[in-house]
Amino acid sequence: MSSDSTTRAYTARQTAAGRTKKEIIRLLKRAMAREMFRCLTTTVTVPGVADLRPLRQARNITLTAVAQHFGVWPTTISRLERGLSRDDDLAHAYRDWIQEHRRWSLGSLRRRLAWAVWSFF
Repeated sequence: MSSDSTTRAYTARQTAAGRTKKEIIRLLKRAMAREMFRCLTTTVTVPGVADLRPLRQARNITLTAVAQHFGVWPTTISRLERGLSRDDDLAHAYRDWIQEHRRWSLGSLRRRLAWAVWSFF
């Protein structure tokens, strides 16, 4: 009860109201239970990850390549793509990285290959 400033203020108010230490602790426990229940029952919007796997597959990028780029295990990427684990920072970085790979599409690779063949002769 002595570490948190709001708890100290609440304890002082309850003591001034004539409550005993035992009653104050009981009231604090009830307040914590209400707060926890609110946290557990409030819905949180989760960023969608359903587009990651189709994007990766459309660009013919392997799980291993993605995992090596981010320095994680392929299982981590697979679980992220399937929505089994949540890592918002990794998902955001992964999506940005995949969007960057859009620039290296098949058309641009064909043009680069044609340029390389043409400049070779």
